[in-house]
Amino acid sequence: MSIKLSKTEILALCQLCAQPASASQLSKKLGAASAVSRTISTLREKGIIDIEKAGTAKILKLSMASHAQRFKLLYDSRPNARIEKWLCGYAMDILISCPDGAQTEKILKDAGCSRNTLYKALKAMCGAGVLFWKGGQVKISDPLLKEFASAYADNLQLLIQQKAKGHNVSVRVRKNVVLRTDAKEVPVYFTKTGVSALAEKGLEALMTTYDDYYFNLNQEKKGLSLEECFIHALLLATLKSHSDMPVLTIFFARNKHGLNLRALKNFAKEYMVEGALDEVRQKTEFYERMRDDAGTA
Repeated sequence: MSIKLSKTEILALCQLCAQPASASQLSKKLGAASAVSRTISTLREKGIIDIEKAGTAKILKLSMASHAQRFKLLYDSRPNARIEKWLCGYAMDILISCPDGAQTEKILKDAGCSRNTLYKALKAMCGAGVLFWKGGQVKISDPLLKEFASAYADNLQLLIQQKAKGHNVSVRVRKNVVLRTDAKEVPVYFTKTGVSALAEKGLEALMTTYDDYYFNLNQEKKGLSLEECFIHALLLATLKSHSDMPVLTIFFARNKHGLNLRALKNFAKEYMVEGALDEVRQKTEFYERMRDDAGTA
């Protein structure tokens, strides 16, 4: 399952916004019979369309999922806007990477495309009046597009983590998801992170039936540094009322000289847990001063 939407997928969605249709009707309207079967399959996989039986016929329609309904609102608000021209390709990667605005360089890193491809996509969306791009800062200017991008990412996240069949708690930051689950089997592109990864590096914690994993919406396997795993643990700790903070503080105190503090700060900023990292550092410094004072007393 890809984040990207192809022109044919977008055109199919536009047709279904007007009215439900059979596969053959859709093929006639799109003039791309060979691609329609694949398009239907990918849109169903993304949960954005459903198939209903009407006698012997199969009728395609938008699903009731939030991303499908948000797309319809966006489409209805921009009649004849040729959405397929500027929402295809890397557009969804870009939109999900800047929910509240972001620097061009940050989006380039998140999107994983060439600079030329990024600039072409940004110019196309700016030309459509849905994006603001000035001084290296990118911001979504159309609120309906922003709502669709958010709902689209949320639904892809849910669909992917459902493949880990267990009790799941997760948090998404742009295209990145950190998941705590008791599932015994997970997809191959899930990477152990958080407390689970730190336990293999000396974290003293009572292990449970739950494991922490990282995955991204592109479903690409990614290697994680110790610093990123630590920040993922902090991110989950903010969800769990800081229950993991004491053991994370001890781990930081014992390993801080082996950790790349600059990388930690950058990851904390990326995952928006700078306050939690500052709390860990302050507690470490406090206990070190207490220990030093006791040693000199």
